[in-house]
Amino acid sequence: MLTYVQRIVSSQAGGRSASLVPFLFGVAQRPELPGVGLTRLLGDFGLTGAAARALLLRMRQEGKLASVRRGRGVGYRLAGEYGHRFDRIRRADHTPPPSWPGSFHAVLYQVPESRRAFRDALRRAAVHAGYGLLQQGVLIALEDRTGAVAPLADPPADAALFVTRLAMDEADAARAARLAWDLDALAGTFAGHTESLRAALRDQTAAAPEPGPVTLRRYAELLRTPMVESLRSPRLPAALLPADWPLPDLWRAILEVQQVYGAPAVSYVTSVLDAPR
Repeated sequence: MLTYVQRIVSSQAGGRSASLVPFLFGVAQRPELPGVGLTRLLGDFGLTGAAARALLLRMRQEGKLASVRRGRGVGYRLAGEYGHRFDRIRRADHTPPPSWPGSFHAVLYQVPESRRAFRDALRRAAVHAGYGLLQQGVLIALEDRTGAVAPLADPPADAALFVTRLAMDEADAARAARLAWDLDALAGTFAGHTESLRAALRDQTAAAPEPGPVTLRRYAELLRTPMVESLRSPRLPAALLPADWPLPDLWRAILEVQQVYGAPAVSYVTSVLDAPR
């Protein structure tokens, strides 16, 4: 049975075409992409022009993209949930976090069933921001992340919300972290991705990949899911993580894939985006 956090991540991964858009932003390494170039790149993944334009319109309506008029064309930027996730990957900090400070930052909430939509939006936004769900009504993180949880800014009058800290000794904190972020399941997921990426690299032919749609598709096939799922890992002191935590190995495997496919994929994407209109 999926945990609440796993269901959220599964819903994020739903809609494979939509997840291509932030991936292409990451390959392009640009905050804004022209609509014409983005549509053409989506075509490399099998979308017709009409389907690509419909996808971009839907994502804009859902608040995942923002558009701006550029002469006769349109430029797009990632927004909302996708924008936050993109920024987290781009600014990923792999240095060790500080030692256990003695307490978790916590958001406690009690929301009536009549406000279920708000409650679900609150938990979803909190998980996206890096909180773990310790139990129903208790969200925890190492530091205050309330600024990234939009529903907290406008709660219904009959919802009870409290921002506080939960003091624990290190052993209890490790148990709490294991539950709140389902660390055992995450460890298995990360180890599986690491093995898959390294197996793919072992099977790679000696010839270097050439810039083009085939390389771009292969790059997406290998990295899109591991990169997104790596964001599920909380930034915690080593003492709160299970022994032999596999995320560093996953990041090394991602880097190895980038060293093989990254440069030709970037070269191809750049040539499409900079092509004369």
